[in-house]
Amino acid sequence: MATESQPESETERETGTGSKAETTADRNDPIITVRNLQTAFFTDKEVIRAVDGVSFDIRPSETVGIVGESGSGKSVTARSIMGLVESPGRILDGSSIRFHHTETVREFARRFPGRTVDLGALEAEHDPASLFAHSTVDATPEAFGYDDASEATVADFVATGYGEALGLDPKDCVFVTDGSTDEPVDGFVEITRLSGDPQRAMRGGRIAMVFQDPLTSLNPVYTVGNQIKEALRLHRGLSGAEATREAISLLEAVGIPDARRRVAEYPHQFSGGMRQRAVIAMALACDPEVLICDEPTTALDVTIQAQILDLLEELQDERDLGIMFITHDMGVIANISHRVNVMYAGEVVETADVEPLFADPKHPYTRGLLESIPGQQSGDRLQTIEGNVPTPNEPATYCRFAPRCPEAFADCTEVHPVSLPVEEGADDHTAACLLYPEHRSTPEAVNRHADREDSISEAGASPATDDDTTGGENR
Repeated sequence: MATESQPESETERETGTGSKAETTADRNDPIITVRNLQTAFFTDKEVIRAVDGVSFDIRPSETVGIVGESGSGKSVTARSIMGLVESPGRILDGSSIRFHHTETVREFARRFPGRTVDLGALEAEHDPASLFAHSTVDATPEAFGYDDASEATVADFVATGYGEALGLDPKDCVFVTDGSTDEPVDGFVEITRLSGDPQRAMRGGRIAMVFQDPLTSLNPVYTVGNQIKEALRLHRGLSGAEATREAISLLEAVGIPDARRRVAEYPHQFSGGMRQRAVIAMALACDPEVLICDEPTTALDVTIQAQILDLLEELQDERDLGIMFITHDMGVIANISHRVNVMYAGEVVETADVEPLFADPKHPYTRGLLESIPGQQSGDRLQTIEGNVPTPNEPATYCRFAPRCPEAFADCTEVHPVSLPVEEGADDHTAACLLYPEHRSTPEAVNRHADREDSISEAGASPATDDDTTGGENR
């Protein structure tokens, strides 16, 4: 049996218990589900709520765009998923990032048996409805999105940081929903509970990241080939000539010409576009299921930018990649995304498929971003959104966009909007704005937001002190 320090072999990954074609129950099922993600930075003067209650999904072969001004929390969201939040920042209790991937659950259960839990056995031991009365649980059914306590599941309590009520060890991170811990059929990995070897196996091996500036991602004193081979050695157990051949193959896959020569060159010998291709090759070295791209085209000229976007689309088609693409460029989002989350001051303010979002944006902030694109104005003057993104250093008890919003009214400074469908039954397009749902009068809409916010607040999820976090390295 493999130990925690051993990488999985090529045979285990390629011909083991599963393949990419069977990694989820349905290709429309999310591979990553983010729920109520809260990441805060505890400074001497204040608590910065950089990510404050963010929720979204990423599916295989889907590109999810995250867009917003600088300071909106886009990169912190990505780093939270990757487990790269550094002190004084941490992910707070009540946050959940689940990785739904059958092959990963099987492999992690085999490698980390001491950190694997059978949720079915927990369900047999505990009545989820009775857990709301446990001394360590301050949540309500409404906080979980239910009208009645009987609808809650043990998995809900695991995901929202109430493992103590279930007798879980803080290091437990692999949860089997079907089968047994010895022979899991399905389940998920809770990323917010990862630490140590399981976290290293997830980071790079299952979820990889491409950063904005390739010069900060590449070590100038090592050849590009050696840096790719390091990832191959750590995650796939390759070395020597075999690793070199794979590094060359990866460089060829991302469109670098004369890869056999280039593999022995240093980062300074590559152009900007080629360096970004090399970074993408490093990210793909371990054949991840999800690729997070944090503004990977910002430092590139328009022609190279288009080439990188085309490359990502080709790689997605070939590898069935789920992609999370972060940018402040609405034009890039329109070209590459299937679904878009608009972020502002740590919160998602609008979510929709890319075409409806651009054709009929609902949130005033989204409309402001689109109107500020050059060429979209009827006059000579470029439209702008007055003011700056605020620092979210206090609980969201009002609309954070209200001071800059041209459509704000009195209630916007008193009621915090929650994400609701812009039309009844249209769950695929939501906005956190008191103007919605559209068919309701303004007072009715405001009351609905206020009622939902009250039920969420009763769970006590907002960060307040240094004692709010427990568990893994980043919590």
